[in-house]
Amino acid sequence: MKNHIVTFIIILASTLNIQSQEDNNLVLNPSFESVDGKLKKLTQINVANDWDSPTALKADLFSTSISGDIAVPRNIYGKEFPKDGENYAGILVYSYNNKKPRTYIQSQLVKPLASGLDYCIKIHVSLADLSKYAIDKIGIHFSDEQLSLDKKGDIIFNNKADFSSIVNNEKSKIYKSRYKWETICGTYQADGKEKYITIGNFYNNKDTKYEKLTKIDTFPGTQLPEAYYYIDVIEVTLSENPESCSCDENQKKKRESLVYNLDVLTDENASSETKLKNNTIYFDVESFNLDPVFDDNLSQVVQILVADSTLKLQMNGHTDNLEKEAIKDDPENKKLIYLGSYRSKSVKDYLIKNGISANRLSTEDLGATQPVSRGTSSFSFAKNRRVEFVVLK
Repeated sequence: MKNHIVTFIIILASTLNIQSQEDNNLVLNPSFESVDGKLKKLTQINVANDWDSPTALKADLFSTSISGDIAVPRNIYGKEFPKDGENYAGILVYSYNNKKPRTYIQSQLVKPLASGLDYCIKIHVSLADLSKYAIDKIGIHFSDEQLSLDKKGDIIFNNKADFSSIVNNEKSKIYKSRYKWETICGTYQADGKEKYITIGNFYNNKDTKYEKLTKIDTFPGTQLPEAYYYIDVIEVTLSENPESCSCDENQKKKRESLVYNLDVLTDENASSETKLKNNTIYFDVESFNLDPVFDDNLSQVVQILVADSTLKLQMNGHTDNLEKEAIKDDPENKKLIYLGSYRSKSVKDYLIKNGISANRLSTEDLGATQPVSRGTSSFSFAKNRRVEFVVLK
């Protein structure tokens, strides 16, 4: 009975902690999950409760419940999974030569900000695949009244008072990650009148730093001469310590470094296939560097090939499942995409460097398709990060 009580208390405490974190956020409907009305097409951000656009051209709302142009994850602008929940917003923040008007999203806060207090501001953005440009000036503007523009157009500020009410990245970072959410964050000291937040680009094109990007092959379609971003999970929370408001706090925790190694005694009379099987080479997390611990193994492989000049080898490179999953977070990372190939090539290069002819060697990238261990411990994953030797008949 005591165990059940303890379990209940732990679960209850965790639930209260999560609820407390949600209650501290002054943004209503921060991930656009609450909707009222039927979502049918682009320009319907107002279907998300508590959100609208301050200009005549409305921003977009995307959802997993819809197909077509506004679907999630694949839609008219690209492919992205929500940072949280089932929905996210989308805004145009830059177009070449101002050929298209920008869009913005706006919402009233739960309550006005308190004068003199510091608030931690965070929004999560992801650049749409078909965007040809990426920019730095995505910001969160605070105001005591709603911003409003009766026509389609850009809200451009010109005085210091307005710019002082914008939170954006102080280092002028260009947000260019596609298929990956990035955090824009900063600390804002309130004057006590702020009731509304508006998200978008409030700078003219001349003052907006941009970068032109090449198209990625993973999404079909023609690049658009603009910068279009998905927006999700918006936070405005009271900050007792401004230094704690960090963009890095939600970054993926680095995996534990571990290289599997098992000494196997091989009978001298064993076949070449058996000897080679017992000299499998293992690798560290997301690495294709040869660990010095396998110098003896590689030397034995060289000796086997020297002793029998008719042998031809194929080196099969393998990854673990977490390395495979990491590609989803960083699909433009060629090191992750071709990690199995890089591992097998590093072994091949070693053998060539030590006198083995390249025409006796071939490589194959098998990724995470043939795990030797299906466990979920660090030790099990380490067994799967390997290069195996196969004798070609």
